[in-house]
Amino acid sequence: MSQVFLEAACPDDLAALVALERRCHSHPWSDQAFRNAIDDAQALVLVLRGAGARAIVAYGVFQMVADELHIHNLAVAPEQRGRGLGRRLLALVLTMASRRGGRTAHLEVRASNQAALGLYRAAGFRTVGVRRGYYDSPREDAVLLSKEGLLCSANGSSRD
Repeated sequence: MSQVFLEAACPDDLAALVALERRCHSHPWSDQAFRNAIDDAQALVLVLRGAGARAIVAYGVFQMVADELHIHNLAVAPEQRGRGLGRRLLALVLTMASRRGGRTAHLEVRASNQAALGLYRAAGFRTVGVRRGYYDSPREDAVLLSKEGLLCSANGSSRD
């Protein structure tokens, strides 16, 4: 696997984030949504950059609320999928949240997004509910996932 670098996104990354978002999602976030996340002191927008071209190959938008991590958005460039980048980014964020006192992580995902469901379940997330008809075009349920015990384990194994 070639090297990638983790960095916080900055306003200069906005166009690249929006372009990648449009390639990854049927209902992409707007420019303003990314701008708001980058400007929000409570949110964290992280990018994985390729070593050579420094292009953004993956990103995630996260927020700590009290002792809870909320995962708002995570995407990997289609041509970079299958290399473990989503798994690495998620593991880093879970570790960061744990170090900041996070106890639980929450997210929602389209019921048909089997790749995302597999990623999150492999990281120890469990289904805690369903929001019927939450997504549009097509109308689809959202699966609510949570992971407990971040202070004990960010990678699925306990520390003694």
